[in-house]
Amino acid sequence: MESKRLKFSLPIFFLGLILLFVSVQKVSAQNDEQINKAVEVFFNKGYSEGIAKLQKYMDKARKKNSGHASLSAYETWVEMEYLYYLKMEELYSGIEITVDAEAGDTLSIDSTAIALLESFKNIPKENFINICRQSTIWSSSSVADMHLRKFFVDYDPDTLMSDKAKEYLDEGDEFYKKEDYELAELNYRKALNEDSTFYRAYLNLGITFWAREDYDSAMVYFTIAKNMHPNLLDPRQYMVDALIEKGLFFRAKKECFEALCVYAGFDMKVRMQRILRVENKRMITQRFYRNFYPNDVTNDDQPDLYGIWNTYRLSKSKISRYCSDDGIIEANGETDDIYLEVYSWRRFFEKHEDELPDYLTFGHKMMEEGFLEPYVFISLFHIDIYPQFKHYMSFEENRKKSIEFIEKYCIESIPDELR
Repeated sequence: MESKRLKFSLPIFFLGLILLFVSVQKVSAQNDEQINKAVEVFFNKGYSEGIAKLQKYMDKARKKNSGHASLSAYETWVEMEYLYYLKMEELYSGIEITVDAEAGDTLSIDSTAIALLESFKNIPKENFINICRQSTIWSSSSVADMHLRKFFVDYDPDTLMSDKAKEYLDEGDEFYKKEDYELAELNYRKALNEDSTFYRAYLNLGITFWAREDYDSAMVYFTIAKNMHPNLLDPRQYMVDALIEKGLFFRAKKECFEALCVYAGFDMKVRMQRILRVENKRMITQRFYRNFYPNDVTNDDQPDLYGIWNTYRLSKSKISRYCSDDGIIEANGETDDIYLEVYSWRRFFEKHEDELPDYLTFGHKMMEEGFLEPYVFISLFHIDIYPQFKHYMSFEENRKKSIEFIEKYCIESIPDELR
């Protein structure tokens, strides 16, 4: 009798990535020769080889530049790793447990083995998420920020749509890819006829008008999508872009302020810079690069930090008994702070106010002037503190204060020598 055993079967991997190929090329085309060479190796010799070459270049750059590689290097790295993640996810997802046994035999598969297999399948996603988290700590990578938002913040509001409505949407997408925007529009309208609450049909309908440079019509549908789901950033981004194309910078700035209170990522900050440039102004958030992640009460393995920074790290143990897993602090007799991240920075600034490096004096000033929360959630935003950010921004007075913080402290005139 053939022995019973666990057997893994792997599908052949095949994936067309033309759009992402173009995306990586566009990013790399603006960078120096070393990044371009890494991109060439990536596509011509292999994903792993290209990533290794880029990382080697970034390691050298960090040694020369006080621990920092260029933003363009990080953006290219994230794009490369995204393609590699898609490839590995396809590969890993095809792993299955099958059992060879004679008729009538049974085999009990331990639930632990199944759990281990599922965990194994999740490795590519976890690796890519960690790369994005790192890139948004060590750089201002808007590409990494976008991916993190898609993983942890965005949601699908259209799960209850009918099969017919989804079929029309898919057909519209196919026509859009072929640049047949009229037929794409027709199918998106058919999807809306099936269900007038189809968020993505409204969003994609707006994009078809955008593609035809009919920005007024595009904004109509972006507005509908935004009002349907105000916590999703995509329609807000598209609205800002359309207003910029129309030259309506005052309205674009207002939309950008509001969007930063939905998700304070780098992509919206880049848009704000583009708007302010028209006024000969710029946005200076006073963000700094650091080599450690925000405090997390659910992670007992976060390493201690060196010097004065360990005050920040040890703050979570001081308040953890009052914290939810998301870092929301319940009412207590030790602090009035509601958020772990704000509490940690307040404790850090108060304890070391006489020995702060220059780049941290702005944060100390914000604490003294009552703007520590907006400083933490806007200037130092990171996906790890999003639950605290979301809770804070759920109150209108806090959104108003955050916008006041940006206007009052983060926007300045561009010096004449830089214009």
